[in-house]
Amino acid sequence: MDPGQVRRFRFRGAAFGRRGLAAEQVYAFLRAVVDELRARDGVEAGLRAENAQLRVALREWQNQCAGRTNRPPNAGRWQPPRQPE
Repeated sequence: MDPGQVRRFRFRGAAFGRRGLAAEQVYAFLRAVVDELRARDGVEAGLRAENAQLRVALREWQNQCAGRTNRPPNAGRWQPPRQPE
């Protein structure tokens, strides 16, 4: 659901002889929902942009590390450095 769908939604009137809803309260709620959806969509867009930037940075870092030739070969399972005695 997007903000436009919420703003265009209209509630039906109550059946004859029934009270129904207070229209102003309903539309105030709809405005609040629209504001919330817009805020959420803005946060999501920012997170998607940040995610794209981080993916590019990670790819660049991986490419830099892959180009190094002076690294020792992997000797198997990682061992913590020994403490001097």
